[in-house]
Amino acid sequence: MERLKSIFVSLYVAFVVLGVIYTLFQIYERINIEVGFCNLIILCTAFFYFGLIYVNHVPRTSKNMAALTLSSLIGLLGNLYFNFQSLHLPSLTIGVLGFIGWLLYTYWSTDFGQRDHSKIQVGKKLPDASFTMLDGQTVSFSDYMDRPAILLFYRGNWCPFCTAQIKELVKEYKSIEEKGAYLIFISPQSQKHTQKLANKFDIPAIFLMDEDLRSAKQLGLFDAYGTPIGMEILGYDSDNVYPTLVVTDKNGIIRYADLTDNYRVRPEPSQYLEILETA
Repeated sequence: MERLKSIFVSLYVAFVVLGVIYTLFQIYERINIEVGFCNLIILCTAFFYFGLIYVNHVPRTSKNMAALTLSSLIGLLGNLYFNFQSLHLPSLTIGVLGFIGWLLYTYWSTDFGQRDHSKIQVGKKLPDASFTMLDGQTVSFSDYMDRPAILLFYRGNWCPFCTAQIKELVKEYKSIEEKGAYLIFISPQSQKHTQKLANKFDIPAIFLMDEDLRSAKQLGLFDAYGTPIGMEILGYDSDNVYPTLVVTDKNGIIRYADLTDNYRVRPEPSQYLEILETA
């Protein structure tokens, strides 16, 4: 099932881009213009959404994205209405597939389903695990148990929600530092990609790599085929980590844990930053 999701996401993005190009050509050639504009509503709902998360670095959305789904539905109803008057099969197909694709993306492909919550639980000690630093040194959680810490397990530079969440935490770095806490970012991506991210934000946060996802498996955070298909070309592994944010106190006890069941749904900083005051 997870493999199907990774394939679907990549195919859906390609479909939206090609669909917009075809529909604009259709309107330019004055072929079933009314249906063309309806299809633009359907496709541009997704086009606007992807543009928003990649360009504006949106760290989270609502789970159901009701307003965008309603917009896509309105486009579909218009498509069906005008096609009822004069059937144009290619336009009908694009509209129907565009709407179904949006529903699948919103309600199926971004959802993780059941996650393992047994290893990371509030009130329990964070299980120790080993990681690699940018300089190649091996470290473990126990090396950072002398102070409170915010730990973000992120999927990689390619994930717009992860990079937006990192950017959000970077903005709060001064506040986190003043509270005497570590800010730790952990990903299974390569040293090259991790170094690029560290250089981009240029703050003294800790960037760790979970090679071969050994620690993700140990902590119940392993996401088989969690990377959209095709990203392997850019040097990312097909397996990944579930995005997870954990706050620990100076004894390594978990004081807050967000194990989201949907990678579009991330916690607001206000939900966990205040915990550092008493950690």
